[in-house]
Amino acid sequence: MAKVTDQVAAFNRSQLEAALKVAEAAAEHMEKLAEVQFKAAKGAYADGVKALRHLASLKDVNQLTSVAAEIAQPTWEKASSYATSVYKVVASAQAEFAKTLEQQVAELNKNMVGTLDEAMKSAPPGSETALAAVKASLDSTNAVYETMVKAAKQMASIAEANIAAAANAAPGKKK
Repeated sequence: MAKVTDQVAAFNRSQLEAALKVAEAAAEHMEKLAEVQFKAAKGAYADGVKALRHLASLKDVNQLTSVAAEIAQPTWEKASSYATSVYKVVASAQAEFAKTLEQQVAELNKNMVGTLDEAMKSAPPGSETALAAVKASLDSTNAVYETMVKAAKQMASIAEANIAAAANAAPGKKK
């Protein structure tokens, strides 16, 4: 009984450390995201002031269409760059959280298998079938989890490819 209690205490400690690690990573990624947003806001303000000054200096209404095109192109490129930067921060956070989750699931599985093996050794006769069913259920759950992780990684890869394609398809982008 004491061995199981020690295992539970060790598992709780590892879960606490994992939660602290996730909280620290979340704070770091929020800081990076805030930095990206601040730079984008600062750039948008500067571009707006520049555009207003340029518009105020126009002498002829016919120049308005050419000035509008000059203003729109950099804005589109900066918006695309902003979206890419935000995606990179979010993707980095997602990858770090997924890695931590995978480590925790692996540790949980190891602990569960160890506990089940201990329980099988000291189980009363006739209970082997029930414990084997629990172990089979654990194996099935792991298989489903691994399939979900693989699908999530594929979706992240597809999203990254789509963002890269959209950035390359930006109007006026040199190919």
